[in-house]
Amino acid sequence: MRWLWAALLVAALVISGCTSRVGGTAFPDPQARKPLPDSSVELIGNANTLDPCGLLDPAALAQFGTAQRQDQESYDYCVLRMPMSGANVAVRFGLLERINSVADLQARQNREVEPVGSLRVFEETPVPDRCARYIVFSDNVTLAVSADTVDSPNKTVSELCSVVEKSATVIAENVAAKKVTHRQYEPTSFGPLDACKAAVVSLSQIPGLAVADVNSYPAHHQCRWGGPTVPSLQVRYVLAEPSGASYVKHETIDGKQTGVYNVDITGRSLCVAELKGTGRELAQVVVRLAPNQADAACSAARIVAGEVWEKLPATS
Repeated sequence: MRWLWAALLVAALVISGCTSRVGGTAFPDPQARKPLPDSSVELIGNANTLDPCGLLDPAALAQFGTAQRQDQESYDYCVLRMPMSGANVAVRFGLLERINSVADLQARQNREVEPVGSLRVFEETPVPDRCARYIVFSDNVTLAVSADTVDSPNKTVSELCSVVEKSATVIAENVAAKKVTHRQYEPTSFGPLDACKAAVVSLSQIPGLAVADVNSYPAHHQCRWGGPTVPSLQVRYVLAEPSGASYVKHETIDGKQTGVYNVDITGRSLCVAELKGTGRELAQVVVRLAPNQADAACSAARIVAGEVWEKLPATS
């Protein structure tokens, strides 16, 4: 099971790792000024409370098969699964990311396709097991839509990109019409928290970390310090069960039961500290260092977790 949990964690890091770097601290509250026309604030409202699963009805993909909504892995995006051509296709949508300009998308070999109303849309260069599109708002925020066959290796689905095109079009139409839903968090939920404010004084405990290089996400459920490789730190509030693997070390950090474990990834040492919250909520601290520094990565993760856990709402 260790490889499976590692694969899920790496997939989550990849999904959340494409946002552009923005120097400094988290962005000020966008509600404090009048929103731009066709901006994410104007069309979506408070990104923190957006329910991404309300953006796309599974029935909208009926021409391709029967899509079924899965348990959410994150407050940031929703997952549908459906069988196609003998493969298990996963459709993910809803992740909001901030870019400096559309040039960021073009630099990653994304090409602009037909807009949906006044919303620009870019298509990622397809690969055999993944297609993706990005809906672009006027305030340089993107909404990601993708489909993949990662769970069905060596299976080819000819209509994979058509699924993404249909999904992105319906989502853009709904957003443009302000047909979005918002959730209400429980008083003890991690959902309303700003991950970029979770770690401050403990950042210096990660060797070589570029603390001014902050990757802030509009919904604030996750934050990353440092570059896309190493060293880096990520604080995330996700929806999952704690790892039950035998290699997890169960410790007490800031008076709270915490799981600490390494994940085997080529080219880096990765350590996770995680804490269970209300329901399926997890707070995670992920530290990535250079290879052969597993102990140092976990030492840093423990220190950062101490600060992050201290700021969490009481769950009992």
